Amino acid sequence: MAEVDVENQGDGLVPTEADEGVQTDEYDAFFGDGSDLPEVDLPGDSALSPVETECLQNFHAALDAVEIASCGCCREAGFNIQLKSSGMCSRCHADTRDIKLWSDENNVNPKNERPACLKNLTEMEEMLIARIKPVMQVRWTRG
Repeated sequence: MAEVDVENQGDGLVPTEADEGVQTDEYDAFFGDGSDLPEVDLPGDSALSPVETECLQNFHAALDAVEIASCGCCREAGFNIQLKSSGMCSRCHADTRDIKLWSDENNVNPKNERPACLKNLTEMEEMLIARIKPVMQVRWTRG
């Protein structure tokens, strides 16, 4: 059984002597172990034309220019949130109560801290354990 890596503040697991290492299953014989992948002959030229490459670079530059704002009270974040001078969104700014409805003081916001065992996960690992699974339907219409 693997143990928590204490030296690196619990980031990841350290295999113990009882671990058998990489294990094989019945699919390894069919799909292989991946050792032949470095021998794949890939073309040297790009799959994108120069115009497509420029469009892709412009798209990435536009994405980098998008700034995500976050309300200091309710922690709502997004690229289209208009923050007031107080650093709050319009909903929190309009709330006249002593303890704002969507604030930390009202105990409605979850903690932002992650447990040590969930730090340094890859993007794929985060998607696998996510509690939200977005589904999108795409419909085509004529005309």
